[in-house]
Amino acid sequence: GTYDIMPLNAEAQNYDISYLKGTLTIIPVIVTVKVKDCSRLYGDENPTFEFTTEGAPLEGVPEIICEATPTSQVGTYDIMVKQGTVSNYNVAYVKGTLTITKAPLTIAATTYTKKQGEEMPEFTLTYAGFKNDDTKDVLMKQPIAYCEANEASAPGEYPVTVSGAEARNYDISYTNGKLIVTEADVVIITAKSYTRLYGDENPIFEYTVD
Repeated sequence: GTYDIMPLNAEAQNYDISYLKGTLTIIPVIVTVKVKDCSRLYGDENPTFEFTTEGAPLEGVPEIICEATPTSQVGTYDIMVKQGTVSNYNVAYVKGTLTITKAPLTIAATTYTKKQGEEMPEFTLTYAGFKNDDTKDVLMKQPIAYCEANEASAPGEYPVTVSGAEARNYDISYTNGKLIVTEADVVIITAKSYTRLYGDENPIFEYTVD
């Protein structure tokens, strides 16, 4: 506000003194409390929120609130700041932003085996990195495991590649596996033994297979 400044008590032998007042104007000092922006991964706890002040020393501690929890989806969330125990006058509170980013998720193929001539195995995959008791059911698109081998492929190793998954809250990486095709079981063809008389025709020869 404004306050009068009054001159008083002057004395002079040869002068008749009068006074003109002045004015003291006190202007408010605005203290600005601003929450720092920060980020974290999906599924993690919120970090410790920090703030900065400008204008004057802060008396007391502000209250900082954010509605985000470990289960909150990827995105941005306001970090609100309130008076708390602050006793300064003319305080301006400026909110910050919490950015929740995707958590890393690895989808991996393993090592599979089959014998030549057998049907292709089911390529089961493993997952590492799920948060909040999430399972593969949260994926918007399920991964695909591909192998160029087929039932008749020759013995050897064939890569199993993984791709195609999509998720709102996860940054997905892949680990490829392999299919090992082994030789088919040995087939044993055994001719049966026979006897005949001299001069007769040979019998029809037969065999067994194992």
